Amino acid sequence: MQQSLIIQSNGSGKEDLEDRLKKGWSVVSITANNGPSYNDFLIILEDGK
Repeated sequence: MQQSLIIQSNGSGKEDLEDRLKKGWSVVSITANNGPSYNDFLIILEDGK
């Protein structure tokens, strides 16, 4: 199973990412979205089960 998270430039979403990594999820891909005033990252995770 895969799931996506968005990590915003202000750090929002970081806790969700750390929680899933501790539970055994793996990062499949990271895509940067560079806007004029912000940088977000779309992260695709996969459950290790």
